[in-house]
Amino acid sequence: MTAISAKQTTPFFDPWAYVRDAEALRNASRSADVPTTLKTLEAIEDQEELGAALWTVAGETLDPDENGLTGAIRDAQDGSPLAATLLASRYVVLGWEIRSHARAEHVTARQFEQFHALLRQAERVLFDVCCEFPEYVPAWETRITSARGLQLGASETRRRYDQLAAIAPHHSRAQKAFLQQILPKWSGSWEESSEFVSACTRDAPPASLSHLLIVDLTIERHWDGDKQAPAQQVDAVREAARQSVRHPEHVAGHGTAQAHADLAHFFSLAGLPAEAKPHYDWLGDRPAKGTTFYNGAPEATYRKLRARADKAAAKGGLS
Repeated sequence: MTAISAKQTTPFFDPWAYVRDAEALRNASRSADVPTTLKTLEAIEDQEELGAALWTVAGETLDPDENGLTGAIRDAQDGSPLAATLLASRYVVLGWEIRSHARAEHVTARQFEQFHALLRQAERVLFDVCCEFPEYVPAWETRITSARGLQLGASETRRRYDQLAAIAPHHSRAQKAFLQQILPKWSGSWEESSEFVSACTRDAPPASLSHLLIVDLTIERHWDGDKQAPAQQVDAVREAARQSVRHPEHVAGHGTAQAHADLAHFFSLAGLPAEAKPHYDWLGDRPAKGTTFYNGAPEATYRKLRARADKAAAKGGLS
């Protein structure tokens, strides 16, 4: 087994920045030390934090070389649902890297062929996991994304989401993943996605990140061409922030960083840079990409919008 070099520069949007036990996981995965990686992941009890850590490990050093991390993960299969889900997530991440996040019309037939082949490998692994361990949440979360990539349809993706929601009803990562399926750009509609967001928000407990699905939906509408959407949802998003990341009972984690990044992006798009500033301040010099990736130059955009927020706040909140 060939070890992966640990001499890697830290990107501006560091995917490890808010991952639980990041240093240990990063070092182990970059050395292709999967047993240590699995042991560290096993110690993460929170399902959302585990999901974030698992996906970050799966996305480390995106080289499908069977003598590198991919092969090491495959060789480390020990019959546990965690090891199998990590392998499946690795296949999904590698597949999506080949496909890219471009619209379907900009993806070649060869890209789709390789993408679907990797996702089918993931599906075979995940099917066995969910049969043997039907309440293993990370596997169901991964199956939501693989279903979308394989274009299995909204009803099948919904079935998988409902299976997860029966176990973890306010799992914001799964909600965000399913929301992507029912957006118009995949196979849904604005009406369907709005109804889903309303249902999740209505049922969400205090301090939950589920309240912030309205931010995802509004930013999606903005980038689909509805430039007035952010301005129309300002009050709803303010309330969502109060019910989630600004709630006194909210416990900060990986999702919190993503939430602040999205809130900063939202208020910037809404023409309220001063309201974006507290969210940029929370992130400081450790930005999370969030929905900023929709911009062609996310780092430059982030820096520009953060500077604009600082300037607006210094002028007393004027845009």
